[in-house]
Amino acid sequence: MKKRYTLRFSPTLVEQPLVSKLVRTYDVDINILNADVASGRGGKLIVELTGAEEALKESVLWLNQTGIVVSEMVKELNFQEDRCINCGACTAVCSPKALYMDKDWKLVYDPDLCVLCGLCVQACPMQLFSLSNEREA
Repeated sequence: MKKRYTLRFSPTLVEQPLVSKLVRTYDVDINILNADVASGRGGKLIVELTGAEEALKESVLWLNQTGIVVSEMVKELNFQEDRCINCGACTAVCSPKALYMDKDWKLVYDPDLCVLCGLCVQACPMQLFSLSNEREA
């Protein structure tokens, strides 16, 4: 089972080996999709956890008990493709290449590559992108 989460944590938690503890203790694989972390400042991670359903539940419970705010990402990026003018502005900010221009210069969105960073929301002059809500896990 795979689930995506946003993890928000305080400056004191930045120095702890949270990822290795999850892997060793709960037997989950962690794919860090996006990170904004700095020593002394706290941070935010967007991660995809893969493992048995019970292992994911236990992992989230432990993260919450540690003081990390865990939000399950329940939906993907919303894109109003039918209104797109294919300007490509969003592709300039899409590091994982979830948004790209095909050989005919038509915008393509690959949700499997999207890390839900939200940069395309800000970049689109037509305001065709929006992020769905997260819910606390």
